[in-house]
Amino acid sequence: MAGFERLQADWLSYGDALARVLADARPTPATPLAPARALGRSLAAPVVARATLPSWPNSAMDGFAVRSGDLRDTSSGSIRLPVAGHSYPGSVPIDDVPPGAAIRIMTGGPVPVGFDSVIRVEHTDGEASAGFVEVHRTEDVGRHIRSPGKDMRRGDETVPAGAVVHSGTLPVIMASGAESLAVFRRPRVGVLSSGDELVGQDRFDLVVEGRGIPDTNRDMIAAAVAEAGGVPVDLGVAPDDPDALKAALESVEGVDVLVSTGGASMGEKDLLKRILLGLAFRLDFWRARVRPGSPLSFGHLRRGAGDLPVFGLPGNPASAFVTFHVFVAPYLRAMLGSRRPAGTTVTAVTETPLGSPPRLTQFYRVRFLPPHAPGEAERCTLTGPQGSGLVRSLRDAEGLAVVPEGTSRIEAGDRVSVLLLPGRQ
Repeated sequence: MAGFERLQADWLSYGDALARVLADARPTPATPLAPARALGRSLAAPVVARATLPSWPNSAMDGFAVRSGDLRDTSSGSIRLPVAGHSYPGSVPIDDVPPGAAIRIMTGGPVPVGFDSVIRVEHTDGEASAGFVEVHRTEDVGRHIRSPGKDMRRGDETVPAGAVVHSGTLPVIMASGAESLAVFRRPRVGVLSSGDELVGQDRFDLVVEGRGIPDTNRDMIAAAVAEAGGVPVDLGVAPDDPDALKAALESVEGVDVLVSTGGASMGEKDLLKRILLGLAFRLDFWRARVRPGSPLSFGHLRRGAGDLPVFGLPGNPASAFVTFHVFVAPYLRAMLGSRRPAGTTVTAVTETPLGSPPRLTQFYRVRFLPPHAPGEAERCTLTGPQGSGLVRSLRDAEGLAVVPEGTSRIEAGDRVSVLLLPGRQ
């Protein structure tokens, strides 16, 4: 085993570290699900239309279907046509409509063969005389007919692989006739905390007495795993004891990814890397030029059934929070086939100056404020003190404002990129 003392920090840039993480991610196997049960899941295969929609020309308006040639005589100011029938959504198209006649039609109703216009009902007398309609305006000639296949044609790819099933994709999926969807299996993510000082809710009296630190990270990371589409698996708290930590790591089973918090830095009791390196662990990198959270590590624990990806996150809550959302969450989204695994960024005007050492990429927890006036950019402001050990700044965080490497300061009133956090609206 290489000595921990000789382990060299990589100090990768944010972009390089993220690229290395994403390059390693492999999609999980596909599993079938009924569309109604697939909400929030990513498609492992595209959805293909089983039918052409609309199947025949249909009306985009309530009104009267006519042949444009029957509307040429406007000498009297209006045109009177007999009504030869009614067309409703789902009805069979009417055949053999006599020349010079109109069909009363509802939105979605099939348009008879040879008819090329739907006159909106408000441009007529609404069939005031039974069996006849008077057309008062003719600007609808040639309009308001949906052609066959305007929405989709049989064989079209209507929803691509990687798309997320949500309230917008579901109607397309149902209209395509899909009875089952191939979705990526949700990755199982082991969540492990380490540290003698950590205290659960059942021993919170030790925190009150000043003899312990609340174990906030496990539940926080578990929730973030679920937000990213994974299934959290609680692996408990490993004490600062080499044998106990080794046993905890060796016993990890049934997970696709392991996320550990604590023991990632350079302290005397920061044991994680020491133990991992003795367990056939391949370290991909240690340390990135980010703040908070630079003592991040990523590698693979060799197993008989394949390598287990392992993220070692710092123990400070804000550091663990930030590094999860900027590195681990993208990894999980890539496993789920996301087309945008790195997340979504928006631009906002910062209300407070944001400084950073030029050699680092710094992430600030921010919340959004309404624009000063309609049409102006959204604003953002800090959620509070940004110390890496402070948890209250996480409560109102809706995004992470990014001060990129090479930028020492973004002034109040300037624009800043903000990485959106999931589920905050």
